[in-house]
Amino acid sequence: MKMKIQSLIIGIILLAFASYPAAQAGENDFQIAIGEEFQYKVSWSFIRLGTLKLEVADTVRMDGTLLYHLKLNMDSNPVLFFVNIHSVYETFIDEMLRVHLFYANERIDNILYKTEYRFDYVSKLIHINMTDIKNPSNTIIDTQPLSHQALFDGTGMVFYARANAHKTEADTLTAYFEAKYGKVSINFKGKKGAQKIDALQKPMPTYFIDGEVHMKAIAGLSGPFKGWFVIDSQRPPLIAELKVFIGSVKVELEDWRGWNHPGVK
Repeated sequence: MKMKIQSLIIGIILLAFASYPAAQAGENDFQIAIGEEFQYKVSWSFIRLGTLKLEVADTVRMDGTLLYHLKLNMDSNPVLFFVNIHSVYETFIDEMLRVHLFYANERIDNILYKTEYRFDYVSKLIHINMTDIKNPSNTIIDTQPLSHQALFDGTGMVFYARANAHKTEADTLTAYFEAKYGKVSINFKGKKGAQKIDALQKPMPTYFIDGEVHMKAIAGLSGPFKGWFVIDSQRPPLIAELKVFIGSVKVELEDWRGWNHPGVK
């Protein structure tokens, strides 16, 4: 009887690990590395539009839940007169990579707001706080029903793709941007050969994904996309092809900090 109980306990433990978040399970050795920074150049044809920097700043606890604090910095090329973007998006995601807290500056109904969204999956509510940057006395406080058990913002979705890039399957995520829901289709294609970029001396083996954004997201992101991720425990995005408000752009890794790949100094 004692042996049966021990076997049952071991079976439960193994089942728990088998169903643990994708960021830590089985063949998937993806790890969120605190302190990592990846910087990308964004190009439209031969023109450099700007720079993206993706950072894992630290971890915090909110209502007893461990959250990863992510930052996305977006800066347009200062020499371009037709685009002027300087934004910081802060996202807090759990081990299932769902967004719990999101800060940003967002333009809604032609007014630029400093926004805060809190996603409460227990009470199934989204708490929204918006402050007009030009007129701080103009604030909006609202609550919306949270109708999904897993919501993702743009930054969290990048981490979801990194965590699951080794798979070969199709998936659809529910995204949330500027107080609106939308769908994002992702096709995980598994290994896709080596890719060479200017910042690295040799090609890197990669996983490949493609899909479609069925909404308007950050910088007008919508429509089809492609992405290549380095095959290692951090799986940084190496190259992405996206459609934004100005047209089709290429996003390419150009600098980094805290990347522990054995072939990278």
